[in-house]
Amino acid sequence: MVWHDKAPEGKLDLVVTLDFRLSTTCLYSDIVLPTATWYEKNDLNTSDMHPFIHPLSTAVDPAWEARSDWEIYKGFAKKFSELAPGQLGVEKEVVLSPLMHDTPAELAQPFGVQDWKRGECELIPGKTAPNIAVVERDYPNVYQRFTALGPLMDKVGNGGKGISWNTQDEVQQLAELNGKVREPGVSQGMPRIVTDIDACEVILQLAPETNGHVAVKAWEALSKATGREHAHLALHREDEKIRFRDVQAQPRKIISSPTWSGLESEKVSYNAGYTNVHELIPWRTLTGRQQFFLDHPWMNAFGEQFSSYRPPVDLKTTGAIAGIKPNGNREIQLNFITPHQKWGIHSTYSDNLIMLTLNRGGPVIWLSEDDAKSAGIVDNDWVELFNVNGAITARAVVSQRVNPGMVLMYHAQEKIVNTPGSEITGARGGIHNSVTRIVVKPTHMIGGYAQFSYGFNYYGTIGTNRDEFVVVRKMNKVDWMDSETESAAEGAQA
Repeated sequence: MVWHDKAPEGKLDLVVTLDFRLSTTCLYSDIVLPTATWYEKNDLNTSDMHPFIHPLSTAVDPAWEARSDWEIYKGFAKKFSELAPGQLGVEKEVVLSPLMHDTPAELAQPFGVQDWKRGECELIPGKTAPNIAVVERDYPNVYQRFTALGPLMDKVGNGGKGISWNTQDEVQQLAELNGKVREPGVSQGMPRIVTDIDACEVILQLAPETNGHVAVKAWEALSKATGREHAHLALHREDEKIRFRDVQAQPRKIISSPTWSGLESEKVSYNAGYTNVHELIPWRTLTGRQQFFLDHPWMNAFGEQFSSYRPPVDLKTTGAIAGIKPNGNREIQLNFITPHQKWGIHSTYSDNLIMLTLNRGGPVIWLSEDDAKSAGIVDNDWVELFNVNGAITARAVVSQRVNPGMVLMYHAQEKIVNTPGSEITGARGGIHNSVTRIVVKPTHMIGGYAQFSYGFNYYGTIGTNRDEFVVVRKMNKVDWMDSETESAAEGAQA
């Protein structure tokens, strides 16, 4: 790599991808790292929708130069620490953090929101403005910090969603399990996190879902806020600690935790909001109840105080491109949506051979019988969807279950398997994101107001990129672009 004072124009200067699936992102990357895949690494997989902890276990070593995710990131940390001295030392920088949900800051302005930038109020960090903190970055010791549990778990404890609990015992037990760092330095005496299994054990030891003692502490912490006793939800599993080797040996069901609003028990299947109803735990809203009226002035300004229907937004992306490069087939314009996948979601992938065999063997879009008939499309035809943002090539699934006027493409269908070239662009067809663009929705930028306060992956500024129109037509010629020379010659003739 060569340093240049003036960076190339574009979104990103350098894209490095770590992806064992070799998804579409890799096609646009400058560097793709050789990553371990199934049965070549140790890892954990779970979520609030999975009642069990699922292990990924090493059966064979990674092929050639491939490494696991953990080893790759650890390698980055080690090399970076070696290069830092003389360039970067212990640096300090100012960091802004939003007014978070489940903190006192979410009610810092209870009666109307004022803007310090307009002179309506003073700039007060954590009240009328983001929290402002000075953070120390110890760059030469990144590797030592990466491979050890930091001191705050022993001093401050653990927590989430507005509650916290002491974890000194768990940190001590973790040091006995993983061993302590013996080498002199900033991490000496702290629990080691050197291997991927060490990292898994840290999560299993500190999480209430996998450590009964922690679960009881977490429920007791919530009891202090609600004034009611909740520890009975985990007491029967208080002495249970799930280790990595345990989940390798057999599936283990998680322990009920206040981190989630459902229970994991033999009597009740997971259901969101269950503990709010049966344990009388307030909802994490302004009223403590399920709210249907939203009184924030911005919601009032946009007419969204109540749930209300909003027709599709026409972003003017089809008018400039419809009919400019005809292929002899009729073009129709439809509303494009991208729901969660039918053939694979979260723990499975549509480019898996079994999933491809069950479906059409590659990317598909769904449209109604009426729209298909009007465009001369029959089931399994190759079709093209395009607008000014990009293009998609896929097979058509003609279904009576799809409403006229819309076309859908289940997300996460990659362009790496059975994707021909596009007649409108001359390049290989794209994915569900190819014809969409990110448009920020103002009401998701409110912040600092009860349930409107920021929470990573829960609430905050988002890209509402699922409201789009596309031109749909049957493809006249399916070009697999197998030969670069032939494709280039055909493009020149066109």
